[in-house]
Amino acid sequence: MKTIILTSIIAASLILSGCSKQENKIPDDIVLSEKSLQVIKSDNTFGFKLFSAIPETHDQNIMMSPLSISMALSMVLNGANGETQTALLNTLGFEQLTPAEINSIYLDLITALKKADDKVVMKIANSIWIRNGFPVQESFTKINHDFYDASITNLDFNQAAVNTINGWVNSKTNGKIPTILESISPEEIMFLINAIYFNGKWQIQFDPSKTTNSSFKLSGGEEIIVPMMKLKEKFAWSQQNGYKALKMPYGRGKFGMVILLPDEGTSPESIITQLDQAKWESLLTSLSSPSEIDVWLPKFEYSWEMQLNQALTSLGMGIAFTDKADFSKINPDHQLLITKVKHKSYIKVNEEGTEAAAVTSIGVGVTSIPVNQPEFHVTRPFFYAITEEDTGAILFLGKVENPLWKD
Repeated sequence: MKTIILTSIIAASLILSGCSKQENKIPDDIVLSEKSLQVIKSDNTFGFKLFSAIPETHDQNIMMSPLSISMALSMVLNGANGETQTALLNTLGFEQLTPAEINSIYLDLITALKKADDKVVMKIANSIWIRNGFPVQESFTKINHDFYDASITNLDFNQAAVNTINGWVNSKTNGKIPTILESISPEEIMFLINAIYFNGKWQIQFDPSKTTNSSFKLSGGEEIIVPMMKLKEKFAWSQQNGYKALKMPYGRGKFGMVILLPDEGTSPESIITQLDQAKWESLLTSLSSPSEIDVWLPKFEYSWEMQLNQALTSLGMGIAFTDKADFSKINPDHQLLITKVKHKSYIKVNEEGTEAAAVTSIGVGVTSIPVNQPEFHVTRPFFYAITEEDTGAILFLGKVENPLWKD
């Protein structure tokens, strides 16, 4: 199933441009600035690095959306300062950009992706959920609302809030990811959430009548029987060092799935760990001349989830998870840190096309539980003691039942 793993992550990136049939009208190209292209390249590189940082699971599928994770972290970036801001910028590969530039670029990118192909459903949604009573800098929420179209909601952080947030996630992913939170801990004061939903029909669909049960060899050598879709058509493909690559377009051709099939004896992990932006661009360039090819692709559907704290720490943003974090642009009066970065994804590939969704949730909490202003209202009978400080001796003990009582 490892080939499927690579298929899934490339599809989840949602930044691919595919080929199209001559009779289909090709949509206008998305034109972005050099700095915008730099962000996309950084997102890709970040995705490859993050995927490689995930602990190896030879018997499990993996799927993540680098775009979703990067976008959620970029929203958090607007609240970071000092070393924490630098660590986030470096981890995301945005060292040469300012937060203001990143915000502006994501605004353009979100707008462009949503309207890239009218034959493909592409939805991107962002939200920020804040514990009632916890003060947040207005500039932080305004930036994320203006540039990421993030909805801002204050809630009592109880089980009803968990249900409300999960309801938003379920709605924005068309029911494919029903939940992202199980509970809210007392120290958590905010959640920043990104949700992406994608639904694209193959430009050239598989004929269901040609789908047959076929053998599929697992990494351990065991063979299983899977429903295998089959198609003979013109697609862009190429032979690379250690693997073959195929590009299958969706809709009008703006989105596509790139499948990387390792050579016999080569593991998918060995391929993904070698990929960087330069090699990725070289691969895409090689996928430019369609030729007729006999394609077999198994049908598959699965979900995946993981807390990414450890993986992101290994990439350099560990400070954000510690009491040394500086998120003073969210609230300068409380010591804040990221409690957890959770990612959930879903994908279904069949004869018609691909449906995929991903959600990234970033919890922000205080290093100690915020307490209310102390109260000491002596409005009922009380007991008292008068003591000597150095010796601890009790000099007097008393009880007051009625302050007006005289004798």
